[in-house]
Amino acid sequence: MLDLGWTEILIIMVLGLLVIGPKELPKLVRTIGKWRGKMSAYARDFQRSIEDVADVTEVDAIKKEIAEANRELNEAKRDLSEQTASINEDMRGAAKDSTFVGFNSDGSVTEPGAPASANKGNGEAQSDASGDQGENNSAAQSPETKPGESRENSANV
Repeated sequence: MLDLGWTEILIIMVLGLLVIGPKELPKLVRTIGKWRGKMSAYARDFQRSIEDVADVTEVDAIKKEIAEANRELNEAKRDLSEQTASINEDMRGAAKDSTFVGFNSDGSVTEPGAPASANKGNGEAQSDASGDQGENNSAAQSPETKPGESRENSANV
């Protein structure tokens, strides 16, 4: 506003006293004070209304940012759900397609879906095919055969 120091106010009061006179000067100062108060009140009211508009604008901007963040979050959630569903389908498919290998008590390997003669293991399948070779059959039935070791290899030992 106006930047008036005490010297300027004193000069204005002296001029007002000379021009207006001592009788009317207090009324004039009172009237100027009232107008100044009203102008200050109008300025404060205007400033508050501008701040309110700015606050509303900021709130709207914040609402837009929150809406954008929610939209991005929902997209990420949807993408994550799709990826999870895809992974679950892949896992189910892998479980269906996988072949589990089992071990028999004699150390032979059993594969699902294989014929019964193939499930006997290497030594038994060979001893059936070899016929009457006495050494191989007796070696295959020896108690020193270790699990996982074929009977053919234990017969050669």
